[in-house]
Amino acid sequence: MPDRDLQHAAASINRLRELRVRPAPDRHASGTIETLRTDLQRRVRVVGGIVEAWRTVVPDDLRARTVVRSFQRGVLLVEAPDASSRYLVQRWLRSGGQRMLAGCSPGTINKITVKVVRRPD
Repeated sequence: MPDRDLQHAAASINRLRELRVRPAPDRHASGTIETLRTDLQRRVRVVGGIVEAWRTVVPDDLRARTVVRSFQRGVLLVEAPDASSRYLVQRWLRSGGQRMLAGCSPGTINKITVKVVRRPD
């Protein structure tokens, strides 16, 4: 009888060890590289789609004055050479341009920031 209790206790401890022991971490780079590759492909697709939507939706005179610089966390950064261009782009965005752009782009655009960036002559 005591032998049986010891065997049962040992079996219980072994089962507990199997449940509590964490598996060794995967130290191979292939999983990490694959994750980075798919993330990068998704970002390229989204940003490329937003730039393409900008080219098709924005009027020609505004598009010639602006540059799409970045898209991060739902914020599209657009650069304009001067304050008057910035004003015109912001007016266009407020008059329905932002809605049109969001409808044509694959990514979710929460905000569009227009920044004046002076280019060296």
